[in-house]
Amino acid sequence: MVESVQRVGGRKPVRVAAWMPSAGRRSQVWAFLAATGLGGLVVLARLTLQETLGANAPFLLAWPGILLAAFLGGFWPAILVTALSVGVAQWVLIDGGAGTLGPGAIAIYVAFGLVFAVAGGMRKRGVRRAKAYAARLAELQAQMVQVARLNAMGEMAGSLAHELNQPLTAIANYLNAAEQLLGREDVPAARVGELVRKAGDQVVRAGQIVARVRSSVDRGEVALAEESASGMVQEAVEVAASGQAREGLVLRYEFDRGADRVLADRIQVQQVVLNLVRNAVEAMAERPRRELRVGSQAVEPGFLQFHVADTGPGISPQVADRLFQPFVSGKADGMGVGLSISRNIIEAHGGQMWAEANDDGGATFRFTLTRAGQEA
Repeated sequence: MVESVQRVGGRKPVRVAAWMPSAGRRSQVWAFLAATGLGGLVVLARLTLQETLGANAPFLLAWPGILLAAFLGGFWPAILVTALSVGVAQWVLIDGGAGTLGPGAIAIYVAFGLVFAVAGGMRKRGVRRAKAYAARLAELQAQMVQVARLNAMGEMAGSLAHELNQPLTAIANYLNAAEQLLGREDVPAARVGELVRKAGDQVVRAGQIVARVRSSVDRGEVALAEESASGMVQEAVEVAASGQAREGLVLRYEFDRGADRVLADRIQVQQVVLNLVRNAVEAMAERPRRELRVGSQAVEPGFLQFHVADTGPGISPQVADRLFQPFVSGKADGMGVGLSISRNIIEAHGGQMWAEANDDGGATFRFTLTRAGQEA
């Protein structure tokens, strides 16, 4: 809907509303017209064979035309082409001197056309749902990336404030001592030079800290709402384990359907699941057995415990006790911030997060969230 301004004589301009179809509506109209037109052309092509066939095979090109219309346009194009083919068949029979179609024949033919139309409509709805689902996954992935970046910015601020405190304090102390020495009558030049050099070393150290800090998370406020645990987690898993990552992967869901409501910031928790699942998939990349188990179960008091278990190589003993610390990673090319971010998100929700080694190989990461009030 758009508004245009029209001036009538010397009077005040009048706003006139005009309907303008959206891009999606226009594409649907064009698809409808194209399907109906192509199917109709196939049906009408039977008229060109009238001199050769006469009254024989009046529905020769009707079925291909209906199938084409149903495939391209769905229900209504197929219905219209069915009606057109009945008219063409009647004309063919009358022109060939064979009478007309009886009511029974028309009913049977229309019934078959209706079957094709319904099948085409179901296919069309399935295609629309698939496109909508793909768009939803893309939107969700973009939201998670944005949340990850915001979390990274928060962690960078927290880490910088904490880690730069010591070198900046040292710089201030060294320069203050040097200033006091410069106030003496017999200035100890060597000592002043040493203090200035130490202050310079701390400046270098501060620069190295800034270069080292990449991302991490600082505990902050979360927008809690009642969510479905299984729906929230499965949506994130579908994003993390999509495309090539899903090939050869056995995915098992183990949710307690009797306790499915939790209090959570949906996007934040999905970011945690996304990180854990991607880590698990990467850990199992070269393993002969690639099985991923994701689920939840009720635990006391009033919490729901989630788990992400894989059949990868497990957790390296060298990093096991520091796994959730910033800049500690079990991967050769890892930055060591994902698990730190995930743990702090869960702790901001009032839960806990930890990792366990599996008896048959691999690792299991667990975290807890508060159950919704009516289930607690």
